Amino acid sequence: MITGIMRKAILGKKDKFLFEGYREGLVEFDGIESEVGLYIHIPFCRRICPFCPYNKTIYDRNTAGEYRQALVRELNLYKPKLQNKKITSLYIGGGTPTLMAEEMKEVLGFVKNNFDFKGDIGIEVHPAEANSKLFDSLKEMGVNLISLGVQTFNDKILDFLGRGYNSGEAEKALSIIKNYGFKCVDVDIMTNLPGQTMEDVEYDISRAYSYDIDQLSVYPLIVFPMTKMGAAIRENGLSRFNCLQEKKILGLIDEVSRKNGYKRSSVWTYGKDGGVRYTSVTRESFVGIGAGASSLIDGYFYLNTFSVGEYIKALGKGKLPINVVNRMSKREKMIFWVFWRCYDGVIDGNRFAQLYNASLEKEFPFLFIMLKVLGMAKVHNGRFELTERGRYAYHLVEKQYSVCYLNDLWHASMKQPWIKEIRL
Repeated sequence: MITGIMRKAILGKKDKFLFEGYREGLVEFDGIESEVGLYIHIPFCRRICPFCPYNKTIYDRNTAGEYRQALVRELNLYKPKLQNKKITSLYIGGGTPTLMAEEMKEVLGFVKNNFDFKGDIGIEVHPAEANSKLFDSLKEMGVNLISLGVQTFNDKILDFLGRGYNSGEAEKALSIIKNYGFKCVDVDIMTNLPGQTMEDVEYDISRAYSYDIDQLSVYPLIVFPMTKMGAAIRENGLSRFNCLQEKKILGLIDEVSRKNGYKRSSVWTYGKDGGVRYTSVTRESFVGIGAGASSLIDGYFYLNTFSVGEYIKALGKGKLPINVVNRMSKREKMIFWVFWRCYDGVIDGNRFAQLYNASLEKEFPFLFIMLKVLGMAKVHNGRFELTERGRYAYHLVEKQYSVCYLNDLWHASMKQPWIKEIRL
C-alpha cells in the first residue's frame, strides 16, 4: 500500500512496474555509459541461512567448475558491448563467493585481459571460510576490498541464524584479515535480530570497531516473506524491535560510532575520514554477471535467470542468460537515481542536472518540498543532505521496497527460470 501511494504521488505512475521476458533486441546495449561497474554473482553456499533472500544453492564442486566456464562465456558476450567503456569497479558477491576462489582466478584474469578495467576489486567473505590460505589467494588475484559477514557476536543468535560459526571464529577471522593490509575491511553487523537487546547491539558494534576496521555496515534484519525466517521467529516465540525502537537503535549506532572515530557514510554504513568505501549497490551504472545478477544500464534494469542449470545451459548455446527486463522511462530513471542517492545520504542536484538536464525540485516538487518542510533534508549548494529524520524515513522506505518489490521479483525468479511477464 505504502509503495503504491509513493509510486503514484512521486512518479505520477498509476500502473505497476512491468518486467518483460527477455528477447533479442529488447535491450539497447549501445547506450551503456562510458563508465560502468561490474558485479559477479557466485550463488554457492555450504548451508542455506533461513533469513537470506539472495539467489543461492548448495555448493557442488563439479557444478562450480561448469559455472566458472559459463561466467567466462557471459563476459565474452559482453566484450563487444563494453568496448571503449571503462570498468571502474568489480564486486563479487553471493552466496559465499570464496567457495570459488580458485575458479575466480581465471574469471578475473579474463576481465583484466579483455576489458579496460582500472578499479577496486571487492569480495564478500564468510567467517567460516576465512583463513590465511584464502587471503593469500585473494591478495594474489588483486582483491583489495573485503566485506566480512559477521552479523553478530552473540553465539545463541548466530546458531538461530544458521551461520555455521561462533563468535570466536568470527573474531579469529578479523584478526587474520588485519595482517593483510587490504584497502578496506568492511564488517557486516545486523540489528533487530530475534531475541536481541539494545545492549547486544551496542556490544556488537563496539566489538567490531575494536578491530580497527575501515568500515561498518550495520543494517536491520529484513524478514522477507519468501524465506523461512518469519516462521522460525514465530515458532520460537521470539520478539523483535518495533519501528520506534529501531529509531533508537539508529541513534545508538551513531553515538557508538562517533566515540570510536567513525562517521556515517550512508544510511547504513560508517567509515573513517578519507577512507575507501565498500559499496556494491550505489553505482549509477553496472553490469551483473552470473545466475541471478542484476544490471542497470541506460534506463534498463534487468535480471539474469536465477537457475544455475539454466544459466549454464543458455551460455552453452551462446545466449545471454537475461530473464526479465524493466524498461524505465526518463522519469523512472531519475527516481531510481534519487532513491540510491538517498541511501548515500546526499542527493546532489548538480549531478542530477548533469545527468538529466533537469532540476530536482522541478521534476519532483512534492518529494523535495516534503523533505524540506518535514525537516528530512537540509539544502547546501544544491545538495540535499538527509537529516536524522530523513535518514530514519529512508530506513523505513528501504525496508518496504525490499519486502514489497524485491521479495516478489526474486521469489518469482526462483520459481521460474524464464518469466514471460511480471508486474510489481
